[in-house]
Amino acid sequence: MFYYDRKKIGEVDFLIDDYENMSIIPIEIKSGSNARNFKALPKIINNQNYRINSAYVFSNEREILVDDKITYFPIYFLMFI
Repeated sequence: MFYYDRKKIGEVDFLIDDYENMSIIPIEIKSGSNARNFKALPKIINNQNYRINSAYVFSNEREILVDDKITYFPIYFLMFI
């Protein structure tokens, strides 16, 4: 796992290798009630140089939701990645 931090773009909590697509998967961990409050994740996903196909957000929400390239999971799903 790696850590991504850019002053102008923001920071992502973790990056894991996506070996099948020769890319990375950014991961955000959200502890508050608003799991969709992030700045860096959309900027990284939309950057064509990174070729990111998917991103994961883990939060206190109880449902799995998919919104374009971002998949939202309950926090306890972390043990499965």
